[in-house]
Amino acid sequence: MPNKPEVLALVPARGGSKSVPRKNLRIVGGKPLVAHSIEQARQSACITRVILTTDDLEIANAGRVAGAEVPFIRPAEIAQDLSTDFEFVKHALEWLRDNEGYSPELVVQLRPTIPVRKVSVIDQAIQVMLASLEADSLRAVTKASFTPYKMWHLGADGFLSPLLTLPDVREPWNSPRQILPDVYQQDGYIDIVRPRTIFEHNSITGRKIMPFFLDRDSIDIDFERELAMADNVLTENIL
Repeated sequence: MPNKPEVLALVPARGGSKSVPRKNLRIVGGKPLVAHSIEQARQSACITRVILTTDDLEIANAGRVAGAEVPFIRPAEIAQDLSTDFEFVKHALEWLRDNEGYSPELVVQLRPTIPVRKVSVIDQAIQVMLASLEADSLRAVTKASFTPYKMWHLGADGFLSPLLTLPDVREPWNSPRQILPDVYQQDGYIDIVRPRTIFEHNSITGRKIMPFFLDRDSIDIDFERELAMADNVLTENIL
């Protein structure tokens, strides 16, 4: 019987948050926000290890209580407002490689700011990625609510110029939406990357990005109102 693939779940949770202070520790659905993604990862049939990457000792403790490993504290220089996903994923993989000799086949990122997920959907996305050997990464996407073919740049001269053009459609910004190409926006529900993409392509996505289509947008917590929405969904178990 073949060995089960090593699939690492990384839950990233910084201590800083401008719009909702201490967001990752706010109580949502009866527990700290960060706990939901950790518990979903632990319930997954495909994920073999769950690690919380944080710069904050209080969040680290909450993560351990929820069942995550916290083998390191993320350096402050890669836990800033403008720090990228690539930085903390690379840091985690390098730390695990150098200190434990551990290298997973896939890295699954489950952001705490999206606490409403189905574990079955997480597992479905992982299976899609495991089966897609050419894919460098996977992104959850939904149909864009507004087409970028009707968006504009504002030039230094104060006039508008189109964001995008099409070779076979004259003035797409003046054309019916129905004749424009379908466009998708990344959702954040789940992101998956192969370690080779991090180290060989120096990228969090690489060139071959597998889409994982969702039928509705996630609740992504940036403001107090989304905290209340997520709390209602989780409290009422409306999944």
